[in-house]
Formats: sequence, structure tokens, C-alpha cells
Amino acid sequence: MPNLRTLQAELLNDNRITFDEVNKIKAHIESDGQLDHEDVKFLVELMSNAESVCPEFDRLFFPALRAVLLEDGKIGLDEQYQLLRMLYADGHVRDSEKQFIQDLYHSVDERTPEFEELCETAMGSPAKDWCTGGRAFGSSADASA
Repeated sequence: MPNLRTLQAELLNDNRITFDEVNKIKAHIESDGQLDHEDVKFLVELMSNAESVCPEFDRLFFPALRAVLLEDGKIGLDEQYQLLRMLYADGHVRDSEKQFIQDLYHSVDERTPEFEELCETAMGSPAKDWCTGGRAFGSSADASA
């Protein structure tokens, strides 16, 4: 198995995750016999850097993410960070991501105020052209600065 950076570069050489690449991804995350946070980080990074992903990737990604995130019944700050990357790093919030967040919200044993806010914000986010805070780029305030 190639090292992680080599594999990631190979998978994202066309900025897409295709059906044919899903088996390579699956082999990588199953290579040590257990799903863990490092696998989740790898999957989130792949998805965040891809311009498009195939449905087969979603069928691998969301169950793996769910299993690791719900391992202890709560969503901690490091796990929330991975969720934020999943949602916003690629420039659009897909319907499948919103569905995942909704499912996760109802599945978690313990909800922190931060996790509740993350979920509420994600569910209210438009697919594109959302703002993560601060002033909008290109606003009149930018012009006078």
C-alpha cells in the first residue's frame, strides 16, 4: 500500500473520487483491521479536497464517520472540527451531508451546546454562498480598507 500522501495525490489527481477509486480507499481504511480517528481524518481530507465524489464514496464515508464519531456516544471538539471540515472545506454543503448531520444529532447520547449550534448552523446553511463569519468579501467595508 502506498504511503498516505501518495495515495491521496493519486486519488485526487483529477479532483474527483470515482467509483473505481472507492475500493482503494476501502482497502486503505481496512488495512489495520480497525476503523479509527486517523481513518476519519483521511476520509474527511479526501472529501474536502475533491471537487466531486461518487455515491459509492458516500456509502463508505458516512457509515465509517458515524461509527467512529459515535464510539463514545458524544461528539467532542476534535470530532466537531472534522464535521466542520466535512461540511465547509469543499465550498458547498451537500444534501447528503445535511442528512448525515441530522442523523448524527438524533443518534448521539450527549449533546453539547457547541454541537447543537454546529447542527443548527449546518441545517440552515445554503448549499453554496454561505458565510463563516466576519464581513463578506467584496463588501463596501473592504473597498474602503
